[in-house]
Amino acid sequence: MTLNDFSGTPVYAYRGVMLDVARHFFPAAEIFRLLDVMGRLHLNKFHWHFADDQGFRIDLPQFPRLKAIASKRAYTGIGGHAGSIGNDGIPHSGCYSEEDVRAVIAYAAERGIEVIPELDMPGHLSALIAAYPELSCSGEAITVPGEFGILHNTLCIGNDDALHFMEKILHALCDLFTPKTFHLGFDEVKLDHLKTCPKCRAKMAALNYSEIAGLKTHAKNFFRDSLKQRGIDVIIYNDGMDAVDPEVICYYWKGRDGCAETTVKWLNAGQRVIMAPQSHVYMDYPYIWTPLKKTYAFNPVMRGVTKPENIIGVEAPLWTEYVATHEKLAFNVYYRLYALARIGWDGSIHEPYRDFIRALHKHEADYFGETLAISEHVLNPNFFTRHALSRTCMYTDMDAEFKHYRKR
Repeated sequence: MTLNDFSGTPVYAYRGVMLDVARHFFPAAEIFRLLDVMGRLHLNKFHWHFADDQGFRIDLPQFPRLKAIASKRAYTGIGGHAGSIGNDGIPHSGCYSEEDVRAVIAYAAERGIEVIPELDMPGHLSALIAAYPELSCSGEAITVPGEFGILHNTLCIGNDDALHFMEKILHALCDLFTPKTFHLGFDEVKLDHLKTCPKCRAKMAALNYSEIAGLKTHAKNFFRDSLKQRGIDVIIYNDGMDAVDPEVICYYWKGRDGCAETTVKWLNAGQRVIMAPQSHVYMDYPYIWTPLKKTYAFNPVMRGVTKPENIIGVEAPLWTEYVATHEKLAFNVYYRLYALARIGWDGSIHEPYRDFIRALHKHEADYFGETLAISEHVLNPNFFTRHALSRTCMYTDMDAEFKHYRKR
């Protein structure tokens, strides 16, 4: 495959990349570099995950505490994917100005790329709640956490005032981004603590819900309708949905706990879906967990799908809990994007992997602007390497594989 090999009509109109800048902030110059790579690979959707528990990265002057409080944390958790084993004690911060955002949007547009902002809610909101504690059920003051995982700091979705305040932030972001599409998250929401909240219990009674999950649907519909009134399409993570919803696009990432079977059922019933499965295209994972061959062999049409036309595209996300530098980003991302580009362009029609990897190494400087020369034993490690590094990556050091590569 060469720079001229992208011709004809792509299989998928949506060919996306997600960058999480909440866990680790990357300056606009790094985003420009990623957009350059995307443009050369004809990837056309930049999904910008700028808000999460560990940071809110957009400066909205009408909400000054977002920059003053939500964009900063005192430390970052360290350790493996299974959980932090301490923290680095180093303050971390970063915030994009409105000028930065407009520059990214313009730079992307010049390369045929649409920017899709994401404000993940009603979970993953610790940083925002640290700035505006009245948005939570308790109203108690918290600090922006440095720990990773699924935290309990959740928007009080039974509180109309909280919903309307979030709507104001959402609309301010829409005024800045003027997006065609907006991602609302709704993944990994902790609901149990809402059961003891008087406002949530009162709202459940008023809406005649017997289960607390009904409030999540109520909140999803509230924000979905608010964006729809502005003519903006909405994306929701698949574990944030409870039924087919033709008003939103389902973002398939989670296959565990019956989520894969449920998503297949919805897709066959007419639900539009973006395929971004954790098992194949998550770019934060080391190659010992997700070898490049596995990403290259990814077939977006899951078993049981009878309406593949409802798959509108594919996306590869980069979560940055353990990605803090350009070097680690390039190591984890660039080769996988080359594989994703082939999936999005010519579907299941693949050249042999050996031809794919040969072309990648031959043209990587043209596509990536640099030569990484990652060897095959790193990209597709054997059993002994996987066994030696898997527990290290899981429990103590997610950078172990990268450190090993850098010593070559």
